[in-house]
Amino acid sequence: MADTSVGQAAITAANIAAAATAKASGTPPAKAEVAKPGEVAPVVDPNAGKEKYVVDGKDVYLSPEQAKAYVQKGLAFEPKISQLGRLQQETAAFLDTLSNDPGKVIYNEKFGKPQDVLSKILNSTKVSEEIKQTIGQWYYNNVIVPGNMSPEQREAAEWKRKAEAHDQRIKQDETDRLSNENNARVQQALNTIKAQISEAMKESGIPMESKIAPQLARRVAQIMQLGFSVNKPVTPKEAMAKVKQELGEYQKAYYDVLDEDKLVEQLGKENAEKVRKYYLKAVKDSEKDPKKKTYSSPAKKDERKIMTPDQLETIWTT
Repeated sequence: MADTSVGQAAITAANIAAAATAKASGTPPAKAEVAKPGEVAPVVDPNAGKEKYVVDGKDVYLSPEQAKAYVQKGLAFEPKISQLGRLQQETAAFLDTLSNDPGKVIYNEKFGKPQDVLSKILNSTKVSEEIKQTIGQWYYNNVIVPGNMSPEQREAAEWKRKAEAHDQRIKQDETDRLSNENNARVQQALNTIKAQISEAMKESGIPMESKIAPQLARRVAQIMQLGFSVNKPVTPKEAMAKVKQELGEYQKAYYDVLDEDKLVEQLGKENAEKVRKYYLKAVKDSEKDPKKKTYSSPAKKDERKIMTPDQLETIWTT
């Protein structure tokens, strides 16, 4: 009898847990199976029928209805985010204008009367105290002070303002002219360097349309830039020679660690065929004239069996 009571209590607890989970997730509770006396109550999976999502590194289980609701909320929220970003940019531009040229805001008819606009700005909690102080100083210099001047003083101040604006415009024009000339010189120098790099690459036998040309040109420019930074200018030809030396060292170091099959694979069939023909010709020439050697012997002793030209021919043609 005691076992039966315990079993029924377990079933009741499982049903309550399933109902609470279903209510929290918005899904109808699954009908729990009633265990017969003496049997163990079945375990109800609270995430049954749900899809797992990872949110901020945590697993979240959602029913299809919940997932659909979140998608709809996201789609409705996305335009609001875009609108918020646009408003933030417009606000930043407005505050920048307010700080650097308050007159464009205060005397803008779209915002109302100047005194009302000024009052709104000074009483706004969104405008920083620094900007308010800048506006106050500007208003004093451009409104209060001229208002207390005599007509003669106001005219003299206006002439002074125009003269200063004229001098500033001339100074800015000169600055722009020098900047444009410098930019033109820099562009001309860059074009000259590009032409010299192209010429150096052509002299090195590297076609400009080859796949490796952009990488080599970039490395040549880097070496030249490094030379200028340490006050040791390097010509494109000298840089190209350095690049070829680096490339040769890298290739040799890489090829040295490859076995025969990998080496042929890296060289490609066409290049491997060139190497084969070169060494076949070198071996044949050395047999005709033992005193004549068209290739250098390796520094290390080769322990492998030396093959005849016919054997080499057989290997490469099979």
